[in-house]
Amino acid sequence: MTDTPTPLLPIATGTRVRIVIGMLLRRHRGRTVGVAVLFLGASALGIVLPACLGRIVDAVSTDAGLAVIAGWVLGAGAGAIGAAVVMLWAARVLTGLVQDVLADLREDVFASAMRLPVSTVDDGETADLLSRVTGDVDAVAEAGGNVVPVLLSAGFAIGVSIVALTALDPWLALAGVLSVPFYVLGTRAFLRRSRVVFREVRVREAARSQAVLEAVEGIETLTALNEQHHALARVTARAEDSIRMQIEGVRVRNRLFRWINGGELVGLGAILATGFLLHANGAITVGMVTTAALVFHRLFDPVGQLIFGLDDIQRAAIGLARLVGVIDLAPQKDTATSAAARPVGEAHPVGGHTPVAVELQDVGFRYPTTDRGIDGVTLRVQPGTTTALVGSSGSGKSTLARVIAGHHPTASGSVRFAPAVATPYYVSQELHQFRGSIADNLRLAAPDASDDEMIAALIAVGAEWAAESLATVAQAAPLDEGRIQQLAIARALLADPAVVILDEATADVGLHHRDAVEAAIRVLRQGRTTVLIAHRLEPVSTAEQIVVFADGRATQRGTHDELLATDGLYRSFWLAQSSTAEFR
Repeated sequence: MTDTPTPLLPIATGTRVRIVIGMLLRRHRGRTVGVAVLFLGASALGIVLPACLGRIVDAVSTDAGLAVIAGWVLGAGAGAIGAAVVMLWAARVLTGLVQDVLADLREDVFASAMRLPVSTVDDGETADLLSRVTGDVDAVAEAGGNVVPVLLSAGFAIGVSIVALTALDPWLALAGVLSVPFYVLGTRAFLRRSRVVFREVRVREAARSQAVLEAVEGIETLTALNEQHHALARVTARAEDSIRMQIEGVRVRNRLFRWINGGELVGLGAILATGFLLHANGAITVGMVTTAALVFHRLFDPVGQLIFGLDDIQRAAIGLARLVGVIDLAPQKDTATSAAARPVGEAHPVGGHTPVAVELQDVGFRYPTTDRGIDGVTLRVQPGTTTALVGSSGSGKSTLARVIAGHHPTASGSVRFAPAVATPYYVSQELHQFRGSIADNLRLAAPDASDDEMIAALIAVGAEWAAESLATVAQAAPLDEGRIQQLAIARALLADPAVVILDEATADVGLHHRDAVEAAIRVLRQGRTTVLIAHRLEPVSTAEQIVVFADGRATQRGTHDELLATDGLYRSFWLAQSSTAEFR
C-alpha cells in the first residue's frame, strides 16, 4: 500500500486560469488581434487549393481546354504559396506573442513565489513549490512554443473548412457532421479521464522529487542510523506510483486514437456517398464532390492535431492551474519585499542604536500539514543580551526563532520589541554566495555602504582576505562555506540591527573555519539583543540566558552554571558533548 501525496500548495480552478490568461493577453491586445487575423487569412487561402483542384476536374470532364486548366493550376499554386507565406507570418508573430506572455507569467509566478510566507513552503512537501517553478513552467513553455501555434492553426482551419463545405452544399456539410459524434465522445472520454490522470502525474512527480530530496539531504543521518533502506523504499514506492500513472496516461491516449480514426472513416464515406447521390440527381458536379472530399480530407490533420494536442494542453492546463495557485496564494501586498526595501540600518558604529528588548507572551504556532510547532512560550530577552535556545532537532527552537523574525505568524500570543524595530536581522545556517563581487554581496544589506565601511566590517569578522579584492573583481570566485558565512556576518554588521537572530549559523561550516566564524559571531553579538540557536553548547555557554526546548515548549531556563547544577536536558547535552570532545 502506497501513500497518496497531497499537494502542499493550492491548485487554481479552470475559471481562474482563464481569467489570468486573459489578463496576460490584454497586455498585448494589438498583437493578439493581429495573430487572429493572420491565421484566419491563412486558413481561407488554404481552401483555394482544393477549390481549384475541383475546378480542374470539372474542366477536364467538360473539355474546357488547356488554357482554362492552366489558369486553375496557377490559381491552385498561388493559393498554396499564399497560404504558406501568411501562415509563416502568423507563426512568427504568434511566437513573439507567446514568448512575451510566457515571460510575463514567469515573472508573476517567481515574484509570487518570493512573496510566499516561509511557513507556507517550510512545512512538509517543499518540493511542491520547486516542481511548480521548474517542471510546470517548462510544461507551459513547451505547450506555448510548440503546441499553441499548431492548435490555433488547426482551429481556424476547421472553422473555415466547415464554412466552405456548407457553401458547396449544405447536404455535404451535414454528411461531414456524422463524424462529429466520434470526435465528441472520444474527446469527452479523454478529457474526463486525462484531467485526473495528468494532475495525478504532476502531483506524484512532485512527491517523488520530495522523497529524493529528503533522502539526499538526510544521507548522513540515515547512514548513521542505518535507515537508508527505508528512504530508498520510499523513493522506489513514489517512483513506481509516478510510472503507473504515466502508463495510465498512455492508455487514455490510445483509446482516443481509435475514436478519431472511426470518425475520419465515417465522415469521408458519408461525404462521398452523399456526393454520389447529389451528382446522380444533377445537384452538383463531380468537381464539387472532389472539392468537398478534399476539404474534408484536409480536416484530418487539423482535427487530429487539435485532439492529439489536448494531451499537451491538459498538461499545460494543469501546470497553469498549479502556477496560478502560487500567484493567488502570495500576499497581494509584497510586505516582505517592502520591508526588505526599507533601509535596514545606516552603517554606523556598533551600539549606535537604542538597546531593544524582545518580549514573547504565550506564543504558539503550528505548521498546517505536520502540526509541529511551539506552544505557550513566554520569554523576555533583555536589551543588549544574548538568549540561547537549545534542544534536540524538532524541539521547536528554530520555529520560535522564525516566529520572532516574522517569518511565521503567531497562532496565539504576541511578540513585541521595546522599543519597536522594523525587523530583526536573521542569519540562518543556509549558505549562499550571490553573483557579483564581494562588494555586491555586502551591499545587499546596506546598499549605500561605502568602501571604508565594508572594509571595516570585513576586518571586524576576520575576513581580511576579502578586503583586498572588495570591488576589483566583477565576479567573485566560488568560496567555501566558512568564508561565505563570514560575508553573511559582515552583511549583518553593515546593517547594524538592534536585534539579531542566529539560527544554527555554524551548522554547515567546516571545522577548518568554525573558529573564525564563531569569533565573527561574537563580534556581531556585542551590544546587540541576540537570539542564538545552536546544537553545539560551547558558544551557548556565554549567553546571559539559556532556554531548553522539548516538544515545542520551554522546559528549562537559566544561565550555563545554573543549568549545569540542575539535573535535566541541558546537563545531559553538555555531558554528552563534553564526552564526545574528549574522545576525539
